[in-house]
Amino acid sequence: MLEKTEHMIMLKDFYGPLLTLKQQDLMSLYYEDDWSLSEIAENRGTSRQAVYDVLKRAETALQEYEERLGLVDKFIFTRRGLEEIYTLLKKTGCLEQKEIEKAIEILHEIMELV
Repeated sequence: MLEKTEHMIMLKDFYGPLLTLKQQDLMSLYYEDDWSLSEIAENRGTSRQAVYDVLKRAETALQEYEERLGLVDKFIFTRRGLEEIYTLLKKTGCLEQKEIEKAIEILHEIMELV
C-alpha cells in the first residue's frame, strides 16, 4: 500500500475533477504543497476546523470513488505488470521459454483488466 500522502495525491489525480474547486484547492495545498491546516486557514481566511472538515469530506469522496471504480488499483496493477515485463525483456541474452510465457501471462492479465 502506498503512503497516505502518495495515495491521496494519486486519488486526486484520478478523481480530482469530481471534487468541488474548493476541495481541489485545499487538497493541493495540503497534500502536494505540504501546507499545514493552520497555514491554509490563515491564507484562505477561514478556521482550521473548516479546512479540516473540507479535507475530510474530500478524502472520503475520493476513497468512495476508488472503492466503486478502482481506477488507481488498476493503474498500479498495470504499471507493475509492465515493469515486470520490461525487466524480463531487458535481460541480456536470449529469453528462456519460461520467461516468455511469464511475459505473455502478464500481458494477458493486463489486457483482461483494461
